[in-house]
Amino acid sequence: MNEIIIHPSYFVDVIALVHIHKSSSLLLETQDSYVKQTYRNRTYIAAANGKLALNIPVIHQKKGNSVPYNSIEIDHSQNWATTHLKSIKSAYYSSPYFEYYQDDLEMLFKDIPTSLIEWNIKTLHFLLEHLQLHREIKITQDYQNDPLAKRLIHAKDRPLMHISPYIQVFQEKHGFTQPLSGLDVLFNLGPATGAYLKNQYPQL
Repeated sequence: MNEIIIHPSYFVDVIALVHIHKSSSLLLETQDSYVKQTYRNRTYIAAANGKLALNIPVIHQKKGNSVPYNSIEIDHSQNWATTHLKSIKSAYYSSPYFEYYQDDLEMLFKDIPTSLIEWNIKTLHFLLEHLQLHREIKITQDYQNDPLAKRLIHAKDRPLMHISPYIQVFQEKHGFTQPLSGLDVLFNLGPATGAYLKNQYPQL
């Protein structure tokens, strides 16, 4: 793969990271419409009681059925950020590498933009930086309508691919869980994540 188109999502999931790892550059889709039930405002982590959805509340706009994704604002009247950070810490404090990234994660949550897409791009940069996935990143000027990008962003669809199991914190209790946020592979595999992603084979 050369360039891949990605809809910015909240802490992009491991399957998307597999595709990103195979690419040389990223084109971020910023001209699409906001669609509910997608990774645009949610991510999943492996918590003590099983797979847990972290949802970002947004300010709903009454402009018909089609609302530009880049116009969606986060509803900061709700204390979601504190809850999400607490949930992430609770889920991963015993993972092998959480302590190495904890300070940077806390710093990330101290500066959350109003715009949902800007926040999602910040979380993407966080993962790419700590996973050492250095890619050229560009922004779309027109809507690309890319089939793979649309599949990767839909949270309710069946997983686009099955990934090889790696050790997760609560695996003995719940089995191997996927698809999850890229935070899961970062905290569990740390520097070995690159080698793991390299050995996965995405659906192109």
